[in-house]
Formats: sequence, C-alpha cells, structure tokens
Amino acid sequence: MTKRARVSMKLLILSVLFAVLVACVPQSTPPVAAPTPTVPPGWERYVSQGQCSYVIDHPSTMDGTSQGTYSWSLSVSSTEPSEPVPNFVYISVIPDDLQAGEDGSIYNYNPTEAQTLLGMQVGESRSLRDFDPNLAPWFTYTRLRDRALDNQTAQTYENLQPWEFPLGTKEIRYYLKANGCTYLVGGYMATVGSGQPGAIDEELFDEIMATFRVAP
Repeated sequence: MTKRARVSMKLLILSVLFAVLVACVPQSTPPVAAPTPTVPPGWERYVSQGQCSYVIDHPSTMDGTSQGTYSWSLSVSSTEPSEPVPNFVYISVIPDDLQAGEDGSIYNYNPTEAQTLLGMQVGESRSLRDFDPNLAPWFTYTRLRDRALDNQTAQTYENLQPWEFPLGTKEIRYYLKANGCTYLVGGYMATVGSGQPGAIDEELFDEIMATFRVAP
C-alpha cells in the first residue's frame, strides 16, 4: 500500500469514528411548544404587582385571590364560598434574594422539595414524602418534557394523586427562572368529566397557561 493510500485509509477510519461518536452523544429534548396564545372574548387580565411581576388572562367566570405577598390563585366563581374548591390554578414567585424564613408563606414552595424536583431527569418519578409509605403515593411527581412557557423553557412535573384532592384530580406544575426570580406555576384539574361545580379540565388549564407572561 502506498503512503498516499495509507493516509486516505486513516482519514476514512477517523471519519467513521467521528460519526459514531456524534451519534452516541445524547441530544437534548426540545421543550414542548406552548399553544399560540389566543385570548377568547370576554376574558379578563390579571397583572401582578411588585417584584417578580407577571401577566395572565382568564375567563370572567373565575376569580383571582392573593395569598400573601408571593402567591396568587385562580378558581371558578362559586355561589357557595364555604364549599371546598376542587380545582384551581396557582402562581407563586420566589425572588432569588428571598430572605431566610420568608418561604413559609409561599404556596407549594419548599426549598428542599424544589431542589429534589429540579434535580430530576425527564421521565423520572420521585416522592417528596418517601420517608412515609402512607403519604408517598400522594406526593409522587414525574418530570415530563420541558414546556415552553412565555417562550422560555420551564421544567414540567405531574402528580396523578395530589393529597387531599378528589380522585380523578391531577396537578401539573412548572418551574420557570427569569428576571432574578423562580416562577412556580401550576394547577389542580379534573381528568374526568365529573361535572362537579368548580371543575377545571386540562384544556382550560392549557388555555390559561398559554396567556402567562413574565412582565418586563
């Protein structure tokens, strides 16, 4: 074999090895694209105030309620305020400079639990109460594919048996980091057409989520 032929053979082998290595490198999964936000007629807009502000639209038949400084919830208007709300949407904001001890008033936020969830891989399931076999199934979350929320990547989680909610309820929650804040956005929705007053189905939840925007 001539010198030129040997050089050509080496180049061919290197090209094949390079192609194999590229094929073996794990590719990141693109986030699920968010629906194009089309706000239906008659919907209302909520604009939060203060640090970590945001905008979200919702049907006029739903009421928003502030829960302290950092949390807000949205549920179907009820003529019986004393009745428990079966489904609702929630938004909690966690500033990066949050002072120690202030996190106790933020709905659905616990620093240790958030760290556990954010460290999970897509497809992985973990319970936030694995120390108690009786509670573990009610606090088990599966990380789904990331979702585009406000055209930004949000880590997505699903709980099919949320604690103290009726059977057939599931929770979806998103973690989005932007503007020096973590936005914890989610909701509890009905997975069956129970017709229960105050029920929110997944289609309505997705329509509301499509309007969520981090305020500049």
